[in-house]
Amino acid sequence: MEIVNCHVHTFTQAHTPDRFLPWPVPQLVRLSFVRWLLSRAARVFDKKRATALGRYAQIIETSYSKSQQEVFEIVRGFYPVGTRFVLLPMDMTMMNAGRVRVGIDEQHEEIVALRDASDEGLVIPFAAVDPRHEDIVEKTIARIERDGFRGLKLYPPTGYHPFDRRLWPLYDYAESRGLPVLTHCSRPASVKYRGDPTPEMRVDPVGDEPFPGNRDELLTRFTDPDAYVPLLRKHPLLRLCLAHFGGAGDWTRYLDRPWDASEDVPDPSWLTKILGMLRSGTYPNLWTDVSYTLYADDEHVYLLKALLSDPRVSSRVLFGSDFYVVENAELEERRRSVRLRAVLGEGLFDTIARENPRRFLGELDEPFD
Repeated sequence: MEIVNCHVHTFTQAHTPDRFLPWPVPQLVRLSFVRWLLSRAARVFDKKRATALGRYAQIIETSYSKSQQEVFEIVRGFYPVGTRFVLLPMDMTMMNAGRVRVGIDEQHEEIVALRDASDEGLVIPFAAVDPRHEDIVEKTIARIERDGFRGLKLYPPTGYHPFDRRLWPLYDYAESRGLPVLTHCSRPASVKYRGDPTPEMRVDPVGDEPFPGNRDELLTRFTDPDAYVPLLRKHPLLRLCLAHFGGAGDWTRYLDRPWDASEDVPDPSWLTKILGMLRSGTYPNLWTDVSYTLYADDEHVYLLKALLSDPRVSSRVLFGSDFYVVENAELEERRRSVRLRAVLGEGLFDTIARENPRRFLGELDEPFD
């Protein structure tokens, strides 16, 4: 079986802003002994990487003093020969957290070199898109047509609404060409805009009305599944993936929180929202993936199996791991993937890890449009 991991990162510490970690951590982690201590502390006090300590430790542990090629070789070694990987660059240059030593253009070029040095078809690069960059439309189209990038990657928690008007030409382009778009869709965590919201961040791109709330409320609004409804209405044929299926915290909330089934759920979890969108039939090209969420908690795999019993859901879920920002890559990447395959069974795993990714990427005819 040819597996496709639809959600993998290979960025390194050179692609993160210099204030990504709180002072004086950036200065201290340059010392290998300090990095070892931080890793050990995370393994003891945050085994599930559920807090900032664990997430920061994982990023440092895997990315420090490594190239994207070296990071990719780590994840590649945990999967069967022939597995393909969708590589998603991380653009943190505009999140108001300081200088990024290696910018997003260079990060893209490194991914091109990585792809060209790998077996044909093994690396499937997506282009990171942020509307605050100058000439973002022209640059991104060049990445697609000149450099062979296969899709677009959005990360709204870094400070922009996914329906930002500057992205509209790219959505037109992607829809007309059947180009897949993958976007972060779980609550903002460690990678998010720092500082006070700018005036442009407070303008609703749909009605030009001001957005209320503080920074975290604003970033949550940008990332909420509801933020994509105007986009999907304007571009019904756009192939869009809401990554993380709402996020691990919202999956736990779904399992733990009781409600009266005869009434509307107040403040529904993001899992509930995405399920409603998938089941409605209103958004025939909407997708989601299980990256991070299925790797953050073992019990989530049982909920996934139950959800996949609905063909409206199973036909729209993609396998992905979110390597390397969850768990300890050396201990968990293979274990969690094998567990997912065993619990789901070969049929369902084949659907989400082989058949659905090929449809999402436009490699198979899509019978659901």
